Amino acid sequence: MRAVFSRRYGTPDNLEIGEFPKPVVGPGELLIAVKAAGVAFHDGLQLAGKHQIKHDMPYVPGMEIAGTVAALGEGVEGPKVGTPVISINEGGGWGEFALVKESQVWPIPADVDFKAAAALGMAYTTAHCGIHWEGQVTAGDTVLITGATGAVGLAAVECAKALGARVIAVASSEERLAIATEHGADEGINYITCSLKEAVKELTNGEGVNVAFDPVMGSLFPDVLSSLAWGARHVIIGFAGGEIPKIPSNRLLVKNRRALGMVMSYYRYRQPHLMQQTVDTLLDWYQSGKIHPRIAVDGPLEKAPEYLNLIMDRKLIGRAILV
Repeated sequence: MRAVFSRRYGTPDNLEIGEFPKPVVGPGELLIAVKAAGVAFHDGLQLAGKHQIKHDMPYVPGMEIAGTVAALGEGVEGPKVGTPVISINEGGGWGEFALVKESQVWPIPADVDFKAAAALGMAYTTAHCGIHWEGQVTAGDTVLITGATGAVGLAAVECAKALGARVIAVASSEERLAIATEHGADEGINYITCSLKEAVKELTNGEGVNVAFDPVMGSLFPDVLSSLAWGARHVIIGFAGGEIPKIPSNRLLVKNRRALGMVMSYYRYRQPHLMQQTVDTLLDWYQSGKIHPRIAVDGPLEKAPEYLNLIMDRKLIGRAILV
C-alpha cells in the first residue's frame, strides 16, 4: 500500500512517502480502508520520540482515522465490512489501510463526511471528556479555555457552548480570538496585551470561572489558578506551554477548588461506555450543527511533512487532514 512512514525518530522532514507493507488483520483487530486521517501535534511528538507511545521502526504515523471496515480479525463480530467508522489508534492512519483494535472503532452515520469525522477524532473526544466528564460543565457555567485556537482548545470552545456555558477564550493574538469567537466564544482575552487574571476578574465581576480547561499550563498557570471561583474545577489537558508547574495545594483548599488531570487513554481503555457516549454525543452535535470542525487544510499523503511542520511550528489554526 502507499503510506507515509518514518525509518527513525526525528522531524517531519524525516517522513517518506511510498510503498509500505499492507497490515495483516489478526485476532481482535479490524482493517480499515482509510478515507481521511488527522495530522496533529501528538503525531509530531511521537515522531520526535517525545510521546508516551513508542513505535518499532519503520512505522506509519496517524492516530485519527476515518474510513470503512475492510476486514475483520478472528473473534470480531462487527462492525461489518463496508461500515463507515472512526478510530483513535496508536498510529497507522497515514496509509491506504490501517490496523486497529476492536475496542478503538466506532461506527458513524453514512452521511457524516470522512474529513469531518477524522477532524472530530482525538481533538473533540479529548475536549468533550475534559469539559463534560471531568469539568462537569452545565448550562450557565463560565468556562475559561486556554490555547483556545489549538485543535483541542477550539474543540473545547464548541463543546462548552453546546452544553450551554459562557466561554472565555484565551489566545495570543486578536486574529486567534476572532476565530474562537466564530466558533462560539463569548469573550476573549489576549494574554500578550493584558493580565489574564485581571481580565477574568473584570469579566466575572470578581467571581472567577467555574471551570478552566487548560491544555497550556506553563507560565499562564498562576493566573489561571487565580481565576478559579469557589468550588471551581481546573482540568489539566497538557503542557503546550512547555513548563510543568507545581500546584500549591493551599490555593486549592482555601476556595474548595479541584485540580483534575485528564488523559484520553483512561476513557478509551478503562471507561469504554463513557467513550461511546462521548462519540455518540459528538456525532449528534455535528449532525445538528452544534459543532463545526475547522479544517484549515486537506490534501494527499504527500502533504504530511508540510502539514506537520506547520502544526509543530504553531502556524496552523484549525485541523489538517490527509485524504
